[in-house]
Order: sequence, then structure tokens, then C-alpha cells
Amino acid sequence: MPLLPDDVPPMLCTIGTAFDDDAFLFEVKWDGVRALAYVDDGGLRAHSRNRRDLAGRYPELQILTALPPGTLLDGEIVVLRPDGTPDFPAVLARENARSERRVQQVARAHPVVYVVFDLLFDAGEPLLDQPLHARRSRLAARIGALGSERIIASEGVVGRGRQFFAAVRARGLEGMVGKRLDSRYRPGERSPHWQKIKPVHVVHCAILGYEPDGERDFRSLIIGTDVDGELHCVGKVGSGLTVADKQRLFPLLLARRRAQPLVPTELRGCWVEPGLYCSVSYLERTASGSLRAPVFLALLDN
Repeated sequence: MPLLPDDVPPMLCTIGTAFDDDAFLFEVKWDGVRALAYVDDGGLRAHSRNRRDLAGRYPELQILTALPPGTLLDGEIVVLRPDGTPDFPAVLARENARSERRVQQVARAHPVVYVVFDLLFDAGEPLLDQPLHARRSRLAARIGALGSERIIASEGVVGRGRQFFAAVRARGLEGMVGKRLDSRYRPGERSPHWQKIKPVHVVHCAILGYEPDGERDFRSLIIGTDVDGELHCVGKVGSGLTVADKQRLFPLLLARRRAQPLVPTELRGCWVEPGLYCSVSYLERTASGSLRAPVFLALLDN
């Protein structure tokens, strides 16, 4: 009989803002791939939130088989730069590797670290109903005994969320997660006992065009903003657009149609004359200058 269930969906966070509370632990929100690792009699299984197999892509995880059978871990797979900050494009290179040869090549170029932040089963014993502080105490002992630089336990602080968040922002990290120390692990649930807090940037953008959705609607706006003193296309934004926003915007877009984009872009869409602007929030800019996780905030009046 297997010691572990076939699938334990990961517990999820709600979105919050920085706060102080002695009932909460605050830790870094690592910018990588969420991974649950199952160590059983049959060896190692690892998969992402959407059940994509990860064990074959990340041979570094095989050291987890030294843990007792019946161990289930929750954490984040990251590639770390020399300064300790995550390199998300390097993780994408690992994710895109398919053949065994390619996996070995990118593993040498971009070795990963599995940052573990929860222990759900320990040697076959279910811990989901135990409080977070108890689970993490046992986790620290297991990871410490493993003694691998590729498998580390996530560290954090208790109570001082605002100070910790300021340090996270200063280092350019993705954000932090606040977790109640007495919280139980609730598979697949999005709980206020776990809150993710991310730095958000806001930029004013020119609307260059739109991605149509039939003849009377659109999926997203194609936007541009200043990059090194020049207007560049920085991607598309669809998140945050309400029905009311679209109803207001669509006639304005149609009235300004033009044949070609105002600035060069490889994106495909319908293009508009300059004169429409919006505010957009985003987490960071990619190496090419595009906005990561953009959200439409408002149409700006000229």
C-alpha cells in the first residue's frame, strides 16, 4: 500500500499588503516553479500545480530519495544568481528542456535549488492538520540532515512583516508570503491564513492597438511606453479590463484605426493612431523590456 496519496493539490494564497503580526511568519516569495515532491517506495515523484511532471526535468531533485519513504514536500524550484536573487529566465530555460541530452546541458548551465517551505507527510505520517510552526520545525530537521546545497529550507521572520517586505523590495525580489503560525495545510484552498504580498510598479502607457475578439470586442490592449528614452512596445494587457472599460474603449479604438503599428513589434493585432493612454501596473520588466504580469488600471484623460 503506498505511503502517500497520488495527488495533494497545493495550498494557495490570497493577495494582501504588508503588515506586522506576531501570529504570522513572513518569508520570501521565490520566483520559480511551485513543486510538490513525493518520496515513496517507488522513488521520487515531483509535479507542478497543474500536475506537470518535474522529476525528469530536474535531476538535482533525486537527492530527495535519501529522505524517508512517505515524505511529501512543498516548495519552489529556483535558479539563483551569485547574489542570491532568483533568475526566472534561467528557470524557463530549464522548463523548456525536453530531451535527456538537453536536460543535462541546461542542468549544468543553470543548476536549480529546491527551496522547501512545508512538510506535508513525514515518513508516512500526515501532518496537514498540524500547525505550520510544528510542520516547519520537523522540516528544518529533515532538510538539515539531508545536507545538500541544492535542497534548502525556506527561512523567514516572525511578526515584522513591514520591515521584511522593505528588505525584499530593496533586493528586487518578487515579494513575500505571510503565513499564520497556527495554520493547517488546506490542499487546493486559497486561504487568508496565507497571504502573498508583491511590490507593484505603475506606468503610463500609450495604447498602440488591440487584439480583436470578433467584430465587437477585444481581448487585450497592445501597449507601449518609454524604454531608454524611446517609445517601445512592451506587450499586451488584458487583466483588469472590465466590461465597462471595454465598452468605453472599443469605439475609441475603432475611430483611430490605422494600417501599421506606430512602433515596430512582432505582435499581431489591429493598430490605432496615437492619442489614447492608460495606466498599467506590473511586477517587473523582462530583459527585452516587456512588462511582466501587467494589469490595466485606468484609461487616462488627455
